[in-house]
Amino acid sequence: MRISPFPLTMIFTIITLASFSQQTPEHILTKASSNIKEPSDAAKLVYNMGVDYFQEKDYPAAVRQFERAIALEPDYIDAYNELGLTFYEAASFDSAYHYLQISLHKLPTGTTALQNIGLVEEKRDHLPQALEYYKKIESVAPDNPEGYYNDARVLATMGRLDESVTPVTQAEKLYAKTKSPIIGECYLLQLIIYYNLHNKPLTKKYRDLCKKVNMDVPAELQTDPN
Repeated sequence: MRISPFPLTMIFTIITLASFSQQTPEHILTKASSNIKEPSDAAKLVYNMGVDYFQEKDYPAAVRQFERAIALEPDYIDAYNELGLTFYEAASFDSAYHYLQISLHKLPTGTTALQNIGLVEEKRDHLPQALEYYKKIESVAPDNPEGYYNDARVLATMGRLDESVTPVTQAEKLYAKTKSPIIGECYLLQLIIYYNLHNKPLTKKYRDLCKKVNMDVPAELQTDPN
């Protein structure tokens, strides 16, 4: 299949980073606890200090606090996940992967760890491995749109556009069901996919939907495909 000269990989990289930093329940900095048991007050105190340092972009200080929280509570899943995110933001991808794998080992159905590992694998240019983690989210949490969204995004980035249609359609349905504000990113992903599939009716549909939710449409996508 001929892919248009539109810089598909660059756009998907932008969407990936936006997804990783988004602070909503569907994304990485979820406020919903995934811990095996309720942490002690002392552990939560230092954990919250770590979150404060993270938000200030003082990553070394954040790491120290999350490590203190884990020393107090070895099964503190949220602390392992935040360590992974902190090392990701510090571009220490091997360390991010290490702590996220510990989180996943302790809680194999943890969707936060699964998604974060997938995003780390993308940064390490391991797209097939990233895809495996996103598909695991679909298996353990079939009502979570993130697995389908990232599945479709990576498939499209790999040039497997036809295969990306089914998961992105499911992601749209689930985002719409919960009235998620992230649906705009899903519309943009569909616009990119259908543009590169040279599907003019669906390109127009998702361009219009992007505009309806005030999602910026790149100039290259303002016209119909050839």
